[in-house]
Amino acid sequence: MSERKSFMKNDRAVSETMGVALLVGIVVIMLSVEGAFVFSRDAPDDLPHASLQEWMDTEDETIYIKHCSGEAIRIDELEIVANINGKRYVYPSSKICEDLGNKSHWELGEVLVINASSEWGLNLKDTHQIDFYIVDTPTKELIQKVELTTDFRTRQRFFGWVTPQGEVIDTSNGSAKLSQVLIEDWIGFKNNEKNDSAYTTYFPPTAVGNETDPNVYQEFDFGINPCYYGFRPGDSFSNVTLKIAYKTNDNSLLKIDLRFYDVDNPLEWNSVEVELPENNDFNVTSINLTPYINTTTDLANFKIKFQAVGNANENANKEVNIDYLGLWVQ
Repeated sequence: MSERKSFMKNDRAVSETMGVALLVGIVVIMLSVEGAFVFSRDAPDDLPHASLQEWMDTEDETIYIKHCSGEAIRIDELEIVANINGKRYVYPSSKICEDLGNKSHWELGEVLVINASSEWGLNLKDTHQIDFYIVDTPTKELIQKVELTTDFRTRQRFFGWVTPQGEVIDTSNGSAKLSQVLIEDWIGFKNNEKNDSAYTTYFPPTAVGNETDPNVYQEFDFGINPCYYGFRPGDSFSNVTLKIAYKTNDNSLLKIDLRFYDVDNPLEWNSVEVELPENNDFNVTSINLTPYINTTTDLANFKIKFQAVGNANENANKEVNIDYLGLWVQ
């Protein structure tokens, strides 16, 4: 009898243990199923990495947004939401596409112009609180928030030198950075002194005929917000001069071109071409651009492209250096 009782007690203990194990197993299975469901969901597409710059003019009810740097943005996946004094307004992708010339992407340097009066029936005031939200519609994620301001309109107009502030591109296997062209420090250099951090390095390709290679260049986007300097849409300029300090190191170049982007002819870079003389030592050349850069739209889109072509073998590592770029605006 005692052995039978002992067996029954042990049987109950085993049943309780198996019950606990079964419950734990059920919980583990449920968690595994839920985890598989969660992690099997498609992750959102990568958002475009871009920087946008804004300004507005309340005199003509117009808002300007410029694509300053980064990736091109797909327009059919884009929506702009404005919060103006707590009220929501939407600028859909179809309108953005129309304003940017029915293109598929919002490209670097392009300016979107929105007239708040005709689009939303608004009379913009300097006192209005305006926030713009650039939204990626497939993911509903925010690409960038832009806080609009009219503070710059009250500033006095700026007269002086403006240095590049936007994106810099080098395709010559050289080196080009903003910091290298912001300070005119070439005056302190001695002959043959080497200081790569103080100026750019551009390696000119071998001549093909006597023309420069359009694929080998250094490009500088000035990234200017006209309103920051007190200029408003409709203003014109009496003097726009580009100053460039550069050297060619020897006489092995056939040609140096400085090309700049003209918004009146947006499909071509070489709408205006300036041929630069060779400078074996650092020297300054000033170029009058007033006939071409004469509106705030021209100024907002201003960028230059530096190209050269040499008659030496590419393995000779001939180089051209730029120490300073400045744009006088008046």
